[in-house]
Amino acid sequence: MSLISRLVEGLRGRLEMPEHRAAARADDPVLIISIGGIDHQARNWSTGGACIDNFTSAAAVGDIVSGTLRWKPAAPGQSFAAEVTRVAPGGILALKWLDIPEFVLLRMETEQQ
Repeated sequence: MSLISRLVEGLRGRLEMPEHRAAARADDPVLIISIGGIDHQARNWSTGGACIDNFTSAAAVGDIVSGTLRWKPAAPGQSFAAEVTRVAPGGILALKWLDIPEFVLLRMETEQQ
């Protein structure tokens, strides 16, 4: 096999990387995450966690945050606790659910099918 062929095969393998997330992400229906009394629309969510934009409070990876979740349009908020797994420019905050109501998880599973 020529050097160029080996390079092409190596690049092809890198481009076909498998998904490493445990749960598929969704963005519909819209999930509203309220932390510190401020509502954030989830960029995406799954049974494992969520990602929000425009988070303006101080947060670091490993912090535990809590608040309420609700589906848009207005619905009663449900308490949650989550671990911050990523903080990025633009107020991007990735969360891993630690404690959310069972019926919320069931709805997430149903919505993703």
